[in-house]
Amino acid sequence: MLAHPHTLAAYNAWANSRLHAACAALTPGEIAEDRGAFFKSILGTFNHILLVDILYRERLEGVPSTFKALDDTVHDDFPSLTAHQAEEDQRWLDLTKDIAADSMDEKIGFWTLMDDPDRWEVPKHIYFTNLCQHQAHHRAHVHNMVSQAGIEPPPIGYIEFRVDTDGSFVTTPAED
Repeated sequence: MLAHPHTLAAYNAWANSRLHAACAALTPGEIAEDRGAFFKSILGTFNHILLVDILYRERLEGVPSTFKALDDTVHDDFPSLTAHQAEEDQRWLDLTKDIAADSMDEKIGFWTLMDDPDRWEVPKHIYFTNLCQHQAHHRAHVHNMVSQAGIEPPPIGYIEFRVDTDGSFVTTPAED
């Protein structure tokens, strides 16, 4: 396992917070504007990110999901979506803080949320890694759309997260 699920949850929360804060400068129309992305708009893409966070958590908790499709709308307005994302990020931090590293090979079984659902069983380490990769993938879409809207998006890479949250990773060569 390269990064513990709690570290991945902290990274997701950090990146979500930075990107949501950048988007707060946009008007509701700019946030909802169809920019040709897979989930069309910044709002649509953020809705998808939140939906998948909820869906993955529900599966871990054994809670049946109410979602019917990956493009279901969780919130129509950005402030509500931002508040809900922060709450969901905290749920993930709480859920992952005490996960034992030796439990990462345990399988999680679930039905996919596709037009023709499949039953999958994957080890926890793949489940958590996929969630983080999925969220980073779609945050990259938002990052691009924020640029299109004329705002310089914040850095949201994993190394930037670690530098920002653990200064011991930064080394500066001594001056001669």
